[in-house]
Amino acid sequence: MLKSGKGSRVPGEGARELALKVLLDSERRDAYLNILLSSKLESSILDRRDRAFTTELVQGTMRMKGTLDWVLERFSDLEPGSLEPALLWIIRLSAYQMLFMSVPDHAACDQGVRLARRHIGRGGAAYANGVLRSLARGRDEITYPDPDEDFARYLEVKYSHPRWVIDMWIDELGKDRAESLCEADNVPRPVSIRCNLLKTGRDWLASSLSGRGLNVDTSPLVPEGILLSGGGSIGALEEYRNGDFTVQDQGSVLVGHAVSARPGMRVLDMCAAPGGKSTHLAELMNNNGRVLALDINAARLSLLEESAVRLGDTIIEARVMDATSASKVIEERFDRVLVDAPCTGLGTLSRRPDVRWRKAARDIDSLSRLQVDLLTEGSRMLEAGGIMVYSTCTISKKENESVVEEFLESNPGFSSLDAGSLVPGGLSGRYLQLFPDVHGCDGIFIAALRCG
Repeated sequence: MLKSGKGSRVPGEGARELALKVLLDSERRDAYLNILLSSKLESSILDRRDRAFTTELVQGTMRMKGTLDWVLERFSDLEPGSLEPALLWIIRLSAYQMLFMSVPDHAACDQGVRLARRHIGRGGAAYANGVLRSLARGRDEITYPDPDEDFARYLEVKYSHPRWVIDMWIDELGKDRAESLCEADNVPRPVSIRCNLLKTGRDWLASSLSGRGLNVDTSPLVPEGILLSGGGSIGALEEYRNGDFTVQDQGSVLVGHAVSARPGMRVLDMCAAPGGKSTHLAELMNNNGRVLALDINAARLSLLEESAVRLGDTIIEARVMDATSASKVIEERFDRVLVDAPCTGLGTLSRRPDVRWRKAARDIDSLSRLQVDLLTEGSRMLEAGGIMVYSTCTISKKENESVVEEFLESNPGFSSLDAGSLVPGGLSGRYLQLFPDVHGCDGIFIAALRCG
């Protein structure tokens, strides 16, 4: 069932120590894993290979946390939740190396015991040693739950997804699609970047990045998209510092195209930070017109302003504001409004593994109410004849189609457009729902609504 490779180089203790610190800090501070990991790596003295090992260890352990805990219950006399957090994460880290990475069992076990001795003491080290050595001896007898008896439980354990997500996907999409999505969520994808067409062309950028030793493919969905793998820090590249590109998922880039903004227009981005869509809109408008970017989070909005400066997008005005009451302050009317709404983020589980553990089923009800409120507020600032685009990065009908339908029922002056006709990539449909397993991008939802 679960196998590990043998004979590969084993990175040093520093990589594992950093991985443990990131996972503990993420849990204690409720901080986003990828942001925390990037920050810790930038200030570390690890070499390139150990940085890559740390990244895989952090993201993989968080991604497979559900499976790891289920496995560890079979080799421990204590429930995982009863352990001290540091000890639990140390055992998870070691088990992940043994079950899912090409790390020899003895190395993963020994390093885990050393970590436990440093952080917990002799008792913790002895406990970790017992559990991990039992796992090494008995893992070949581990079997998943029987899918014929409880298919949802089988998916929950095999693919390390919350049960509520699996139940919802089975209900909305069927068993086969639910399993396909879960499987895709556990496969890391290439880094998706967006070429800044104000400064350069995609062919030149692809050639330049390839010359730096990166594996480069062009996006099949968007004309300015490039997919990268095999490289180090994106932020260290000269092309990034020069503003030739920014990191943005292919599906997210499609949202900008759906807005259909043209040079000279006035565009409102209501939930703009950290700014990928705002800067893309400015570039689609040839940096001619106006983009007003709102966000309630001042710190995240500052990231948008930094990106705009680096990319040379000068038509963006960033303003800290609660978008749910923006029309009370803003008298201006806009040709285009983008409502990229807060959501459960279930379309991003491949590249943001901690998201699967940060949300609960009850969040959907509160988020869907907020999403309707944002659409309603956006409609008050849209010029007659203008287009409002609603988007999320989740796979949940209650946050997507149901939100749009509820808005349309209450606002008969609006009608839905064929979103597929507004975007490149050969897509079609009144509403667009992208899927990681089908389209190779985040699970993005897009709807376009016309006023009048």
